[in-house]
Amino acid sequence: MDYNAGHAWRDRSAGGVPRVAFPRLSPTVKWLIIANVAVFLVQAYLKYSSRNLDLAQYLGVVPGKVVEGLQLWQVFTYMFLHSTAGSHFFHILINMLFLYWFGVELERVVGRRRLLGLYLGGGVAGGIAYAATQYLARATTPAIGASAAVMAVLVVYAFHFPNRTIYLFYYVPVAVKWFVLAAIGMDLAYSVTAYSDGVAHTAHLGGALYGLLHWRLGPRVARYFAEAGDRRREREARSRAADERRLDELLAKITREGFDSLSRREREFLTEQSRRRRERGYRS
Repeated sequence: MDYNAGHAWRDRSAGGVPRVAFPRLSPTVKWLIIANVAVFLVQAYLKYSSRNLDLAQYLGVVPGKVVEGLQLWQVFTYMFLHSTAGSHFFHILINMLFLYWFGVELERVVGRRRLLGLYLGGGVAGGIAYAATQYLARATTPAIGASAAVMAVLVVYAFHFPNRTIYLFYYVPVAVKWFVLAAIGMDLAYSVTAYSDGVAHTAHLGGALYGLLHWRLGPRVARYFAEAGDRRREREARSRAADERRLDELLAKITREGFDSLSRREREFLTEQSRRRRERGYRS
């Protein structure tokens, strides 16, 4: 069987005819989709109700507001917004389908926390990239959508499964690595030309770059924090062992010479040790 980005499986036992399969939603992907759809419904309600409020102007990435107005929350909130125009319903549909198709399997490989960090980090990186580049270009159009976050997921997926076959338009086979490289190449081409198609290509590139850095540096960062945690636990263990030795010595001194023989600092040490033991559930 070959995996397919239309999410079909090419089952050779069935004559090689692709059939659509829907893997079970993983926890993080499920909640991300729910969050995106919920915000989309709120957007649509506010836009088409009597309020006629466009959240993109407040929660989307508006370059001038981010750079000059320091409305930094926009580089986070924008990734949960999508176009509510009737003809643009595919905006959220495509983003959520790609998150579902590639995120479910990736979550099973990297785990919930790493996938969530990858998604949110890619989205924030895309928002920063868009704000910076479009501010320099004096653009005022707000960026919205999860595409940068999804692009980060796609890049890391491609590193894990570079030769996995997907089927474009349900029939055209292509390896994931070539599909992702083509998408990045298209974003680069649009970003360096004056042609505008209404897509935040620089945000996509920011998400892709974050995905690359996450793949390259993520294990090192995780190892650093794991080693730092180990070192901290070792220091705590040595400190507790030293305290236990000193406590034994003071108890022996009390047995030999009585409690009044203790200095002020020794008594404070005993009081502190008693408090710590109570906090750890010991009884004095």
